[in-house]
Amino acid sequence: MPTTLDCLIMRNVFGSHRMRAVYDSQRLVQSWLDTWAALAEAQAAVGVIPAEAARAIRAAAVADKLDIAAIGEGVMEGRHILMPSIRALSAAAGEAGKYVHWGSTTQDIIDTGMVLQLRDGMAIIIDEVDDLIEILAGLARKHRSDAMAGRTHWQHALPITFGFKVALWVEELHRHRERLVRSRDANMVVQVGGAAGTLAALGEHAAAIQKGVAERLGLAVPPAPWSCLRDGLAELVSNIGLLAATIERIDTELGRLSSTEIAEIAEPRTATQVGSSAMPQKRNPINTERAAANCKIVRGLVPVMQSLMVINHERDMSATAAEWLLLPQCMITMDGALELTHRVVAGLHVDPERMRRNLDLTGGGIVAEAVMMGLAEHMGRSQAHEVMIDMARKAREQGVTLYDVLSADPEISSLLPDERLRQLVDPANHLGLAETIVDDVLQRVSA
Repeated sequence: MPTTLDCLIMRNVFGSHRMRAVYDSQRLVQSWLDTWAALAEAQAAVGVIPAEAARAIRAAAVADKLDIAAIGEGVMEGRHILMPSIRALSAAAGEAGKYVHWGSTTQDIIDTGMVLQLRDGMAIIIDEVDDLIEILAGLARKHRSDAMAGRTHWQHALPITFGFKVALWVEELHRHRERLVRSRDANMVVQVGGAAGTLAALGEHAAAIQKGVAERLGLAVPPAPWSCLRDGLAELVSNIGLLAATIERIDTELGRLSSTEIAEIAEPRTATQVGSSAMPQKRNPINTERAAANCKIVRGLVPVMQSLMVINHERDMSATAAEWLLLPQCMITMDGALELTHRVVAGLHVDPERMRRNLDLTGGGIVAEAVMMGLAEHMGRSQAHEVMIDMARKAREQGVTLYDVLSADPEISSLLPDERLRQLVDPANHLGLAETIVDDVLQRVSA
């Protein structure tokens, strides 16, 4: 029976078909077969095995030709992750089968195969981040000047624009993309170290064979064998965890902005989408919630992956075997979060009118800083701050606007003529560099 990540009911909540395909049984075995074929060809090139043997191994190294289910049964019976596949390929290669896995060791094949899967998986994740950046950049540009309440400590603070909020997401995602590319590229290396990392079984041709395998797989030669060096993978997973934190922050923010009391945005809703099984009126942010749930899982995997760096001696499967589950789970659930978030932002409903009405909830209190700075020109910042605390309190207690209280005060009226006062209490006049920051971020990211 399939697990939660594969079951027909739950699989599309936690991942997409494209990423599950990268980590299905067929692709896993094929990554090993590709590694064995490249190894055989590199060995044949330097005369370690016959050229015809390498050709036969390459021709047999096709997962569709092997009984994957039987290989799985063999793993269960023999308790060795790779031997059933070695036997299956050796049998399929006929006489050349005796050269399969020549001079290699299990971790060479598993690690190199894992890198091949990571290459495909990271291409999906980076492409999705690119798509999100493009969509969010469009939203930032469209809503560059749409004023809304900026909120600190869960309360109205100062006016910002929705474009400003989204531009900061774009900036952060752009940095994540750069980190992901760097850590992906650093991990695109073969593992050809042999039983203890010294390549002893490959003799005088070891370096040439390692280089040949790397070239045939489109990978690089590592600075040193990494069977007990897992910091590169830990860095990659850590960077995916950083991405997950930002995606969760975006989704959580979108969910809060869609709350009944705020209602400044709303998830797109299809004709068949149900908000609640009990409350027909609800339009729950189900996609942002599910994406955030995925991100929590991904972030939880980061310290586990870092713990797997602690390896005993030259090889320790009590650590590396855990990667076989952790890495696919990390990639699948991260892809699921990105896909769900994409679905939300691509059809996001933004309500600038509601944003404007929410700006007025405090009766002008949200621009108290602007008035304070206007008064500070006449009485100094500290005194202006004390005056505005009193003015804001009076406005709240009397249930009137801040402008009403200020315009009724003789001292303030003498310092701030009505035209100047009205200018100061207009939220649209206290946006600072919000629009310029949007432009700068979008220009930098597009470059």
